[in-house]
Amino acid sequence: DPLPGKTHDKKAFDETPIAEVVRNSGGGIGDKGYQGTSLVTPRKKPKGGELSKRDKESNAEISALRAAIERVVSHFKNWRILHTDYRRPYSTYRDAYDATRGLFFFSIAWGFE
Repeated sequence: DPLPGKTHDKKAFDETPIAEVVRNSGGGIGDKGYQGTSLVTPRKKPKGGELSKRDKESNAEISALRAAIERVVSHFKNWRILHTDYRRPYSTYRDAYDATRGLFFFSIAWGFE
């Protein structure tokens, strides 16, 4: 179910079944908000320091892998139902999200994008 918008990524990851889903699927990739979880995440620049060349290369590889997912998220946000505040009864949010997700993947599969 949806969580309040102010919920931190790591907290949402840890307090929902997502961590178990990721573990059972073999792992995943996340952004810096997921550091401290089981996901592969980019390294943060140390305070007052710089990343090593190897860390920068690793971060670039992680970013390249995440790019496709970020594009999908962007497409979802472009659909007004998910872009603006949800204005229908909160109890219908999950159904609306599931329908939007289904239509999105249908449009990709059948070339209606």
